[in-house]
Amino acid sequence: MNRDSQIQEVKSATLLRFNELWKQNFQANLNAIQRNPGVASLKNKLKNLPGIVIGAGPSLDKNIRFLGQAKDKAVLIASDAALKPLLAHNIVPAFVVCLDPQEDITKFFKGVSSRGTTLVAPSIIHPQVLDVWEGNVVFYSKFAPDIATLTQIQRQAPHLGHLTPGGTVLSVAYDLAFQSGANPILFVGQDLSYPQKKTHSREGENAEEQLAATYERQRENIVHEIDINGRTLPTLKAMSVSKQWFNWAFTTWKREGPVTIINCSEAGILIDHCELMPLSEAIYKYCRKKINVAWALKKALNKKR
Repeated sequence: MNRDSQIQEVKSATLLRFNELWKQNFQANLNAIQRNPGVASLKNKLKNLPGIVIGAGPSLDKNIRFLGQAKDKAVLIASDAALKPLLAHNIVPAFVVCLDPQEDITKFFKGVSSRGTTLVAPSIIHPQVLDVWEGNVVFYSKFAPDIATLTQIQRQAPHLGHLTPGGTVLSVAYDLAFQSGANPILFVGQDLSYPQKKTHSREGENAEEQLAATYERQRENIVHEIDINGRTLPTLKAMSVSKQWFNWAFTTWKREGPVTIINCSEAGILIDHCELMPLSEAIYKYCRKKINVAWALKKALNKKR
């Protein structure tokens, strides 16, 4: 199967699965959307502050101990699945980003405190997620001009601003970092593949999922990609598409001034159009100055539309 066919297959499957759920969730969230700010409020508000985009891939286990060194020296932007592993190490991210519209993702937030953290959620997030979440919320519209339902939903809340999805939640996390002006943007736990016997960080909700079980369940969706060490690794079609999305975003998105993009995961398939560097080295090089992230967010988010 060629790349274009993979992309179309992933899009078609997503539309078939979620079209009605998107509509239902948006209607249920209308009051919350009116009460809370949109991602447009964060445009250029973190300009030239280092941002670390944190996924829950197996490689996070190796590097999570270094993230404490970036406290108050970088903006930590975590995927929903990375929240519990981070909190287990007393690391509180500034943002937690989610993308999935299903109720199932409430598992990432149950049993832990989310106070002091801002949830960056699509307007079509499942309303149960908002019931569980304890911290601040910032909404965004999913930018997908080729999907009529999402385009219609975006038009109903133009004040929110949008983030562009690319197959996985870290795509919108990267867009958040990019639009907010963060620089450099570091990735950690961004495997986009299955380089070990596990599929996720050992302290996450999906830690018990074994690779063999994933192969069996996702048999028709398994493809292979080359990793940073030149090995051929199994991955899902959606994650392969996400790799292509990152290549596109890294090479075509422009903003005022250059942006430095560094993959610090030390694993996985994100290898093109970005630097590769160990996280400890990147933190030492770029995260040396104390910054008041909480104050910057307070100023930005207190200004409603």
